[in-house]
Amino acid sequence: MTQSLNGKIILISGASAGIGRATAITLAQQGARIIALGRREDALEALRDALPAGMVRILAGDLNDDAYLQKVQALAPEVDVFVNNAGVLRYAPILDLSPEDCAWMFQTNVLAALKITQTIARAMVANKRGHIVFMSSIAAREVYRLASVYCATKHALSALARALRLELQGFGIKVTEVAPGMVDTDIRVGSDHPDVLASVANRKFKPLTAQEVADAVVYALQANPNCCPDLIELRPQGAF
Repeated sequence: MTQSLNGKIILISGASAGIGRATAITLAQQGARIIALGRREDALEALRDALPAGMVRILAGDLNDDAYLQKVQALAPEVDVFVNNAGVLRYAPILDLSPEDCAWMFQTNVLAALKITQTIARAMVANKRGHIVFMSSIAAREVYRLASVYCATKHALSALARALRLELQGFGIKVTEVAPGMVDTDIRVGSDHPDVLASVANRKFKPLTAQEVADAVVYALQANPNCCPDLIELRPQGAF
């Protein structure tokens, strides 16, 4: 028997677009109450307005900002599920990446993700229940040309997910890692290196949709209480 999500309070980071937005809408359609985090307030407002009144609360800000994180911390005790989805990407050959690009990816994809997870997990430990979903990537276990540092950040995020699974399971908390391959979202919009553009133009497969990834999150959250999907990998058909 699947678990009902009706009435669950689900916190989603990076909810203003792409996978986060699709996940928020899909979970709200299952009856969950969403707390949507993101940097773009206008996009969060559009998400809220797309769903019935009262289904979505929004909190705009940057997870690298400690003052913003304190506002998130105030909400932590009521959270049943946290979908740790926020992430950034800069495609380029490794020798062409600037120090600023590298720091930006590690700061957001690893350090900020860890800080908010610690905040939410402490409240879940006190409540002795909860479910954390890490949105990693196929890149967490493989390395690709033009995505070296991004792959490194996702390797790190996957390690944190596995460590938290070991440390939190005794408190009744599930930890799931969802690892999609290439997804059709705006995360690559800032990647304009000629090698990257050529690689995308020569792609032989159709990327996953954000909705397909959101459906995997729903599957994980609806699993029987005695079943914890540890890792869900998703690949576009024809990708290798």
